[in-house]
Amino acid sequence: MSNLADLATPFPPSYIKTKPGGRGGDYVEHAVITQRLLEVLGPYTFVVERVICDDPVTVLARLSVEVDGTAVEIVEVGKSENQSDPHKSAASDALKRCAMRLGCGLHLWAQDHYYLDKSLAKRGDV
Repeated sequence: MSNLADLATPFPPSYIKTKPGGRGGDYVEHAVITQRLLEVLGPYTFVVERVICDDPVTVLARLSVEVDGTAVEIVEVGKSENQSDPHKSAASDALKRCAMRLGCGLHLWAQDHYYLDKSLAKRGDV
């Protein structure tokens, strides 16, 4: 199986949570995303490049990985949803958004329009 196909595999329902109070959709916790990245890709580099805004705290971050033998860099923003530790929350959000750009957790954003895992299977990447 390719790294891309492994990353694109949807998380089991037991890992998926719903944000309280109807503020958005489903999500997978930061620790689960981190485990998937490490399991599939091994070590990676994640750097918060800068703080863009302080209210709410918004950061620009870079994820550098190797996917199926190709070096890949993803740059994304992350926004804090946690007032008790806003910089950590924003960095966590940025990491999850970077991972999504690699297919990890993408099914949560795409919802009923998710097809990447099936498309990769047809292509023979699994």
